[in-house]
Amino acid sequence: MFSKIFPVLLLVMVFILSLAFFTGCEEPEEEVVAEEPEEEVAEEPEEEPEDEPEDEPIEIDIIVGFAAGGSNDLTARYMVEHLVEHGITANVVNMPGGMSTEAAYHVSNLTPEENTFFWGHSGPLLFEPAAGDRGYTIDDFEPVATLAAPTFCIGARPGAPWGDDFEALVEYIKENPGEVTFGGQGEGNVRHYAVEQILPPDELDYSFVGLEGGADVAMNLTGEHVDVGHLSLAAASPLVADEELWAVVNTNPLVERDPLMPDVPNVSEFDLEEGREPHPIALWAVPGTDQAMIERISNAIGEIAEKPELIESYEEMGVVAHYLNPQETLEFYTNVNETVVPDYIEWLDSLD
Repeated sequence: MFSKIFPVLLLVMVFILSLAFFTGCEEPEEEVVAEEPEEEVAEEPEEEPEDEPEDEPIEIDIIVGFAAGGSNDLTARYMVEHLVEHGITANVVNMPGGMSTEAAYHVSNLTPEENTFFWGHSGPLLFEPAAGDRGYTIDDFEPVATLAAPTFCIGARPGAPWGDDFEALVEYIKENPGEVTFGGQGEGNVRHYAVEQILPPDELDYSFVGLEGGADVAMNLTGEHVDVGHLSLAAASPLVADEELWAVVNTNPLVERDPLMPDVPNVSEFDLEEGREPHPIALWAVPGTDQAMIERISNAIGEIAEKPELIESYEEMGVVAHYLNPQETLEFYTNVNETVVPDYIEWLDSLD
């Protein structure tokens, strides 16, 4: 009987051991740890960009030392039309007298708080004070910006044998001493001085006649009362178009060819750099004027100089729109004061 039971027990033991073996080989289940829910972070609302504060409006006066309607006046008025777009209201006040020296003297005696500026060139600021006591000097002003460079020219009567050829004009004077008459805008002034830098009378024998101004010069040229004359390119342009006179050379100090008449060469092209008339028009403040205001006005003028509307308006007057910032303006006038003015004074003394 034992022999029958033994195989059964053996089978049961094998089964139990097998079960234990397979159970022990099973990998333990990983303990699952419940993740805590992340705290939601409230998103901060995006900040809207703040609008840049607009510049406060500025109101200024600009004193022009010549009567209304001339190139000095109109260049200022065209400028102020565009200054409004930059929040700058400028009132142009005409104060003619003494070749603009009365206006310069008036502004030089004002305080910075009066927001009054002078629109002027090297004539009243450099040459006039050098010629005599005008009650002020350029040191009584601070540059804001240069914008306008008027162009003058040497014109010749219609039918002149040299035509519009400058070198032919010089050669004609040399070959015909005493025959050529030059009509200038006054006598013994800075414009007369410029003419003699171009046509030096100690080398060329011609007669100089002082006339009343550019309009008088144009009338005498077209009437053939003088052979050559000094006038603005704007005054010469329509007469050249009608073949009533020739434009021989221009004397612009900042550019060589004026867009109004690009075929007219600059005197510098004939190695006559000293004949370039240093009369670009700039805006001037009195010392102590708020620097932020000066910078704002100057930057506005810099942008205005690029506007096609202003460029066109200036070109019609024979004026080149050319921007110089305060430092560049100061450097230009300092150079003229150091290199041209002393020679001008010596020239004046030689006339006595």
